[in-house]
Amino acid sequence: MMQDKSEVMVECTIVDYSESMLTGMMQLFYDTVHVVCARDYNDKQLERWAPHVPDIVSWKQRLNNNLCKVAFINEVLVGFAELTEDAHVDTLYVHKDYQRQGIARELYNELLHLAINHQMEQLTTEASITAKPFFESRGFTVTHIKTRLYNGKEFINYEMQKQLS
Repeated sequence: MMQDKSEVMVECTIVDYSESMLTGMMQLFYDTVHVVCARDYNDKQLERWAPHVPDIVSWKQRLNNNLCKVAFINEVLVGFAELTEDAHVDTLYVHKDYQRQGIARELYNELLHLAINHQMEQLTTEASITAKPFFESRGFTVTHIKTRLYNGKEFINYEMQKQLS
């Protein structure tokens, strides 16, 4: 794969999620959605997607049920990604100040290895307008464009898949 010339590569450490990381992950999620995705969505959509006060109970449950990897650079939490048992890339977020440094690629590669090790035949995701180009660059194709109702607001997203076998 060709590396984007605007991407600066940094070395990060990727570890398994633990509940002690949740507060930092929620702040990263909020900041990333409200800064990085602001070019593709309006303020009301962003607040519905990533409310200032997250549903911690729901996040704990989903992160404990999924395979979740968390990236750090010098003890700074810089990203996280999760894979469900049915081969769905459910989240992939990189800190707003660490964009275009290869962190999303590293997190995705971790999920890809997990999927292969679990003998999953394909990966799926529901990508935002912002994330769609990243997934396309990793071999995903759009299977359906849909308008999704999320917390009472409409969002355009892309159902995507990638065959592994």
